[in-house]
Amino acid sequence: MESDQVKMNHFRKWTEGKNPFLAVSALNIAGFSKECFVLFESIRKGKRIEGDIPLPSLKTWLKLYRNPKRIGKELLNALGNINDDTAKEVNILKILNKGASQLQNNANKVQNELKKLTQDEWKIIKENSMKMMEEYKELAINDFMSEPNEAERTEFLKNMTKPELIFFIRVMAPCFSLYGTYPHELLRQAQNGDDDALVKLIRLDKSIIFEPKISEIIHQAQALKKQERMSKIKMAYRSSPKVTMNMKKIKCHLAGLISYLSMAMKQKITAADIRNLFDAIAHDMSIDAVDPDIYKMTPETFEKEIQRSRNFWYIILPGKN
Repeated sequence: MESDQVKMNHFRKWTEGKNPFLAVSALNIAGFSKECFVLFESIRKGKRIEGDIPLPSLKTWLKLYRNPKRIGKELLNALGNINDDTAKEVNILKILNKGASQLQNNANKVQNELKKLTQDEWKIIKENSMKMMEEYKELAINDFMSEPNEAERTEFLKNMTKPELIFFIRVMAPCFSLYGTYPHELLRQAQNGDDDALVKLIRLDKSIIFEPKISEIIHQAQALKKQERMSKIKMAYRSSPKVTMNMKKIKCHLAGLISYLSMAMKQKITAADIRNLFDAIAHDMSIDAVDPDIYKMTPETFEKEIQRSRNFWYIILPGKN
């Protein structure tokens, strides 16, 4: 047990003064960078992580262009793939969240009851709360340090066969990385006659030619006066975008998610502190004293990348407009 306590000591230092739930969430998000890299490398090499399972139906696929929140919801579900340790974390969260909810729903009654508490009773409540928070953090750290077993890998890959996640990996993430925009926005521009957006969209997703308005544009482009447009469409269909998703970009995307989450909880973590988190993980995992993928970035550049990525998550995650 003593040896477990010294694990992740740099991360433990980083968590000081932070909400334990936010700190653990940040750890899990930052630690997901390796899995993200494997997924995007599979796509770059033309592999299908979903194996021989066919793509979702065309109708389902095209609907995903109109519902980015649905994609974000399924992405969060996949990242929340539960094993035994995570289940314990979730149980603790439920208990604490239930208590917080009761406090909110019965504020006046609770305030009156709290006034009746003795100093010793306050001390017991505080000690119990701290104990639960520390237990939650320890479970999360142990879970982070352990290698996923075969059953967990199988479950994770099974989740990745969902239409929303296939779309996220094949269309949404590459679209934002390449063009700095979202598939639904690119589609809207293409439908309104923007040839540049149309070419980008077709290069990204060949199935988009079956979308009714895009099909009509292509149909009309066959006219003699539209040969230049038709030529662009044909060239786009024969090519694919060069998706370069290295570890630096992935970590910037995940840093944006951490920033988004911290702001949603009204406990904003600065770009410098997020960078310290990645450094702490690298140090604890015996990789280097600093994160090898982002250490060359200037503080200003890293902060700009976080802001850009935070906007991406703002669009697709549930609960935000």
